Parts: sequence; structure tokens; C-alpha cells
Amino acid sequence: MHSHPSPHHNHTAKPDAKNQRKIVIAATLTFTYMLVEVVGGLWVNSIALIADGMHMLTDSIALIIAWWGFHIAQKPATERMTFGYQRAQILTAFVNGAALLLIATAITAMAIERMFNPQEVMGAEMFIIAIVGLGINLTVFVMLHSGDQKNLNMRGATLHFMGDTLASIAVITAAIIIYFSGWNIVDPILSILVAAIIAFNAFKLTRSAATILLEGVPAGYEIQAIKDDLSEHFPYLEQIHHIHLWAIAEQQVMMTLHAKTDLAHINDDTLFEIKSYLNDRHAVHHVTLQLETL
Repeated sequence: MHSHPSPHHNHTAKPDAKNQRKIVIAATLTFTYMLVEVVGGLWVNSIALIADGMHMLTDSIALIIAWWGFHIAQKPATERMTFGYQRAQILTAFVNGAALLLIATAITAMAIERMFNPQEVMGAEMFIIAIVGLGINLTVFVMLHSGDQKNLNMRGATLHFMGDTLASIAVITAAIIIYFSGWNIVDPILSILVAAIIAFNAFKLTRSAATILLEGVPAGYEIQAIKDDLSEHFPYLEQIHHIHLWAIAEQQVMMTLHAKTDLAHINDDTLFEIKSYLNDRHAVHHVTLQLETL
């Protein structure tokens, strides 16, 4: 019998310095332009601009929360927090998704109210402000998208700015239509369209984060497929049962399972071989395996 170190028991997140730096820059740009957009929206009387400005304010807050998620996740495990703080990133992603849903609801409510009480909008000025906003949103979106999109926290921050970019395009479109036709109702109509797009992506983000928080089977994993693969690859394993599969964070997938085998395979070598296979083949990073006699 040989003694092997148990593979992949480090529960501390890898440094996310690049992601954190991108988020800090994005937050600074967003907050600065948010002030311009809200003041400009009040000036030109555009609910689309004001709504987008409020969206960007919450984006600034969301980016700060995302940065905190990256920062706290790097803290080492302790006797009380034995898996470390990686799930902080999932919590921040959930908060971001929930915030986006609230934003979409608020934008829709404001737009509906404006549809029943239409007001004049300064199309030309609205267009200029929106063009500047589109440039900033595109810059931030590209910067965040170049980060680690496998990370749910980073993906949540990126989704915020995909929504902002779409909002800016909608505002520009509304400004052009208003300027040439005077059809002011297009302002709230396009605001509702943007809110729907934001809500759709926010729902997917929140659902993914909630699955991890509720310790459901992570996306892309199938328990039966893993069980069948183990039975085929390790013919000495029988009656694989009591399988539980969940994630502490996206890159820390956990599994517990029981399996029956003969006495010759109840040893450390067998445990190491199976755990290594599950990590290499199925990206299951921490396995607790109970071998039982037939």
C-alpha cells in the first residue's frame, strides 16, 4: 500500500488581480458618467436617460460588491470557515442578479407612467449624451468581457454592462426618432424593451447563483453520467450509491459517494486513483469516497 497526498484540497481562491483591476477601473468610469447621465436626463426630460443613469449608479455599487467578492474569496480557510470564503463571489453574483431584476422592474414602472403622461424630450441633446454613454459602456463591457467569464462573479459584472450598452443603443435610437418625428412615446417604449433584456439575463445569473447557494448539481454536471462512467472505467466498483454533487464556488466542485468493491481494492491506492480520475475527467475537485465490502 502506498500513501498519496489527497489531490486538490486547497479551498482558497486563486488571486484575481486582473479581474479586480478591471472592476475598479469600470466602477470609476461608470460612477463618473452616471452623474453626467442623470443630470443630462433631467435637463433634456428623458426618462430613458434617467433610467439608464440610475442603472449605472446601481452598476457602480454592483461593481464594488463584485470587487469585494473577489477580495474576500482570497482569504484563507480557518477552523470556522473550513472551505474559505469562495462562496462570497456567488453571494455577490446573486445580489447583482437580484439588483438587475429590481432595476428592470423600476425602469418598466417609470416607462409605463411616462406612456400615460407623455412629455417633450430634447432629442438632439439626448442623442449627444447617449453617444458619449455608449462609448463608455462599450469600453467597460469589452474590458470586463476580457476577464474570466467562467467566473460567475465576473460574468455578473459583465452582464450589467451588456445591459448598459443595449440601453445606450436604445436611447440613441429613441433620440433619433424623437428628433426627426417628435414621437416622444418612443422613449418609454424602448426603455421597456431594454428592461426586458436586462431582466432576462438577470434571471439566468440569479438562477445560476441560487443553484450553487442551494447546493444543487452544478450546470454541466450529470450525476448518472458520472456514475455510469465510473462503473465502466473501474469495473471493480459495484453498487455506486449515496452520490451527492454540489459546488462551494464554480471552480470548487464537491462530491461524496459510496461504492462496494472487493477487499483487494479497499486501500489508499484505489482511493487516490478514483479521486484523481474524477478531478481530471469530470473536474470534481474534492471527493469523499467511502469504499465498502461486497
